[in-house]
Amino acid sequence: MKKQIVMIVALLVALGVANAQHDHGTQDQKEGSKMDHSMHGGMNMEEGQVITFEVSVDFKKQLTEVYKTSLVLTESFITGGAKDIASNGLQVKTALNKVDMSLLKSPEAHMEWMMNLKEMNTALGKMTASTDLKDQKVAHSSFNQTLYKSIKAFGITEGVVYYQHCPMALGKQGAFWFSGSKEVRNPYFEGNMLTCGSTKETIN
Repeated sequence: MKKQIVMIVALLVALGVANAQHDHGTQDQKEGSKMDHSMHGGMNMEEGQVITFEVSVDFKKQLTEVYKTSLVLTESFITGGAKDIASNGLQVKTALNKVDMSLLKSPEAHMEWMMNLKEMNTALGKMTASTDLKDQKVAHSSFNQTLYKSIKAFGITEGVVYYQHCPMALGKQGAFWFSGSKEVRNPYFEGNMLTCGSTKETIN
């Protein structure tokens, strides 16, 4: 009987310790969550783990100009040739390099823009230096994906953005582009394939 009592007491003590450890762990998780949140000042997490930043209207206006010139570039893939694409690519690059990164106050936003800026300039450099339409299309796809990250991260000030996609583009690798309307005009194809694709996301 004494042995049974001792065993019951020991079991109760063990359960008490386990619960205490669980509560402590839960508290640590809560504290860790608070720390993570405080470390990301000026940032918000959207669904899908997309990081967004609170930035000035002036920065958004400058990024909007990049977006608007990119629409002209996209249209040149449909109506123009390699020279027109290179010329319009230079216009986008000019707008891109007018974006004042000093308007970004948080280190995280500044770092995000620096990385995106480098990727977009690299893609535009390849696009404007080449006279091969296939190479230009590959660079265009790369540029659009990074511009998308920038628009999602920082926002723009006007218009509805239609982010469109064609799974058949670039040898069935798939490619994205932007449009100012719901109408699909595929910059990677022509003729009967001009309307191939769909809107993947609408950004207000």
